[in-house]
Amino acid sequence: MNNEIALLSQFLESLGPEVSGHSASPLTPDQVAQIREFASGKLGPAERQALLPSILENETALRTLVKALQGQA
Repeated sequence: MNNEIALLSQFLESLGPEVSGHSASPLTPDQVAQIREFASGKLGPAERQALLPSILENETALRTLVKALQGQA
């Protein structure tokens, strides 16, 4: 799981300013909770695969994920 987080972190860093072109839709409390579980490694592989596209398509979700990951450091 740590390797997956490192790969995701590298990917997010490579996006740079282009991320701002994505949707910035507000997140529901359930979506925030899922992102936090994703960041903490509590989701299974299928759940991570299902959640990742929605995170990558939403700037708000990306920021939420980054904050959750930073909170674990």
